[in-house]
Amino acid sequence: MKNTAVRKQVVASVIVMSAFSLYATGCSDDKGNYTTPSSLCGIHISPELLKPVLPPGESVSTIPTSTAWNKRCRLQVDTKPVFAATIEWWEAVDTLESVAADAIGVDPHDKKTPDRHYIYAKTGAVGLVECPNQRDLKRKLFVSVRTKHTSATEMQMKKLITSYSTSVASSKECKRQWGYGSK
Repeated sequence: MKNTAVRKQVVASVIVMSAFSLYATGCSDDKGNYTTPSSLCGIHISPELLKPVLPPGESVSTIPTSTAWNKRCRLQVDTKPVFAATIEWWEAVDTLESVAADAIGVDPHDKKTPDRHYIYAKTGAVGLVECPNQRDLKRKLFVSVRTKHTSATEMQMKKLITSYSTSVASSKECKRQWGYGSK
C-alpha cells in the first residue's frame, strides 16, 4: 500500500512539472538562439519590428537575390524559408492594389492606410515608396513583405511595411537605374 502511495506522489509530481514546463515554454517571448537582423539585405530595419514576424529557432540566415527590376531578401530560420522582403519597380500606371494582387500574403481588399500608400494583412503587406527627386516618372517603386509566421498581427505588419518603405526611400535603391542593364 505504501508503494502505491509513493508511486501516485511521483506521478503527480511528474505531471505538475510537465505542465509547468509546457506553460513556461508556451509563454516564452524568447526567439531562440539567433539575433534578429537589423537589416534586410542592406536596408536598415529595426529588429523590434522584424522580431514579431519571425518564428523562434536556433539560427537565422539571409539570402539576397535580384533581377533587373527587383531585389528580394529572404530570411530563413533553421534553414526553413520564413520571410521575404521585395523592392520592385512597376510601371507608373500600376496602383497599390495591382501590386497587392500580384504579391503573396496580401490581397488588394485588405486594410489600407488613409493615405493609400500601404495595404497590409497578418501575412503580408505592400507599400509605395516615395523616392525623393525621382527622375524616372515612367516607373514607381514599391516594397512588399510577407511572413509564414502565423502569430504576426496586422498592426505589426503595418509598422514593418511603413518602416521598410521609409528606409528604402532614404537608400541608394531610389537613386539606382533599374532594368536598363545596370545593377
